Amino acid sequence: MTKRIIIIGGGPGGYVAAIRGAQLGAQVTLIEKDTLGGTCLNRGCIPTKALLQSADILAEVRNATTFGILAEKVSIDFSMITKRKEAVVKQLVNGVASLMKKNKIEVIKGTGTLIDSRTVEILEKGDRIKADSIIVATGSKPSTVPIKGIDQLGVMTSDEALTMEQFPSSILIIGGGVIGLEFAQIMHRMGSTVTIIEMMPQILPTEDAVIANLLQGIFEEDGIEIFTGATITDIKSAEKEGEVVSFTTRNGERVEERMVQKVLLAAGRRPNSDDLRIDKLGIATDKGNLIVNKRMETNIPGIYAIGDVVGGSMLAHVAMGEGKCAAENIMGGDLEMDYRAVPRCVYTSPEIATVGLTEAEAKKEYGDIRVGKFPFIANGRAMTLNAIKGMVRIIADARYGQILGVQILGSQATELIAEATLAIRLEATFDDIASTMHPHPTLSEVMMEAALNVREEAIHF
Repeated sequence: MTKRIIIIGGGPGGYVAAIRGAQLGAQVTLIEKDTLGGTCLNRGCIPTKALLQSADILAEVRNATTFGILAEKVSIDFSMITKRKEAVVKQLVNGVASLMKKNKIEVIKGTGTLIDSRTVEILEKGDRIKADSIIVATGSKPSTVPIKGIDQLGVMTSDEALTMEQFPSSILIIGGGVIGLEFAQIMHRMGSTVTIIEMMPQILPTEDAVIANLLQGIFEEDGIEIFTGATITDIKSAEKEGEVVSFTTRNGERVEERMVQKVLLAAGRRPNSDDLRIDKLGIATDKGNLIVNKRMETNIPGIYAIGDVVGGSMLAHVAMGEGKCAAENIMGGDLEMDYRAVPRCVYTSPEIATVGLTEAEAKKEYGDIRVGKFPFIANGRAMTLNAIKGMVRIIADARYGQILGVQILGSQATELIAEATLAIRLEATFDDIASTMHPHPTLSEVMMEAALNVREEAIHF
């Protein structure tokens, strides 16, 4: 008998789970109240990367004289930038829709809510659908923070920022995480004066302090103002002038004010489970996150949950992995999620990509560790690209040499991290990377040299 699966949410986790379930022979229904692709494709990963690419090209053209190219009177057509961003998103959304048809997945537009462990209701129509198993993949939404004046008209979320017809002349960004930093660089390169306020001691609070501080220095060198350990106390409207933001600097040393045209709230995201009726069904939660086991099943047999709604690493590729795991288990598999090798990426310029443990985490868990590092400025390919800012750090267990974590700040870091991710997944040692021949001249050589440097044997540094 054919199993029937209902998936609530058509983001990266939901549509991947749908495809994998269909591949394994299930009859799959996917319910999406907005647009296929979810936040990542429509209001997150893809549109921001399209804007970042435009900003990167603009920066390269402005610095073209470095390569002997004279490009004068460079200007921006924001409408063309926006149209390109929307075209990229539209093409990818259409691609997901085509995959649904190819895999004979029924797609219903509407809001799905849980009636019981086998029944989902479409709120707009009142229709009820039965299934053998249900996967909840409702994603997340921007977090709110308890700041006086946060509801002012000049305060926007990242979702709203992506719909702007023009960037503001000045902006203050609340939050120095991935979202805040990417928008900061986009807007700064497009002409906005940018201030970032981060309440933690460093930007990118969960990443290695060395890498985070290096990126902060690069941002500040470019003219982006950053305050860490700072707390916003008040936001007041200055009517036509914009917003006046008051905040205390590190440890409350002094009070500062900035008058800006707009304020961007980029203080992270929280699970979106508003319409699910999880309390009535008795689904266990922790601070709003749906609790699941390693097989992605909730405490209610037959109901699975994946992606941002379960918290943890709110990353599209994590949601995709969880979606495949849930679908395979529903179809008779016995898979468990393994989060040891989850790459984390920041698409600023230079990029940041990390995987595994930070140095502090490795010391706490393993005690005796070794650190190898290598700067991009000592790499031939980086010199030819004028991409000399940044470094690679490899954290290894001192006893066995096993790679525990890798941090990369530099050009194409988000591509280079794949080698490190595979190394951690396979429990490789730094010698495995050091003894692997890397093509020359390429940026990938920084990985080999950093591995050699664990024993202070780097060739070019």
